Amino acid sequence: MLNPVIAIIGSIIVLLFSTAEGIYISRHKSITEMYGMMIGMTQGMMTGIAVGYFVGATTDMFVGNMVGLLVGLVFGIVFGRVGGLMGMMDGGMGGMMGGMMGAMLGVMINVSPLALWVTAVLMVVLYLLSMAALVRLVQKGAARSYALDPVCGMTVDTATAKLTSDYRGNTIYFCAPGCKRSFDEAPEKFIAIPPIRLS
Repeated sequence: MLNPVIAIIGSIIVLLFSTAEGIYISRHKSITEMYGMMIGMTQGMMTGIAVGYFVGATTDMFVGNMVGLLVGLVFGIVFGRVGGLMGMMDGGMGGMMGGMMGAMLGVMINVSPLALWVTAVLMVVLYLLSMAALVRLVQKGAARSYALDPVCGMTVDTATAKLTSDYRGNTIYFCAPGCKRSFDEAPEKFIAIPPIRLS
């Protein structure tokens, strides 16, 4: 079994690091729903896996599962909320799965001290790489230009949008063909246009 003191210290470091990263990421204002889902899923799953592993390698399957599941669920929901309801749902589900997987791994790998330590190092490296990739993804996304689809209100990346319409000299961006079709049929219904003054 992993030393309980090491497991507690490792879990606290993971929780603090995940919290700090989640707060940093949440400060970006241009997070789309899709990015929010990825944030929730990564935060929940990776935090749950790491903490679940430490607890599972120290205690038993039940305790490891419960702690990993709850930690993953909380982190997935709290930090997935930047992506709205879908971010919270995906984050929560990913967190529960991650917590259970980490706990099972911690219990099953408990065959020798070497196996525990090698797996612990591997888990920490994967956790840190995933969290670094998440920060990079959000920073890269924050530098992009977005527009709101006037039909459904979804955020659309203007650099990659394939569906657009030109309306009175302005480019309007859409997330789906149905939104573009609805707009093209009755644009005034979706855009408030100030009255034109004739002199």
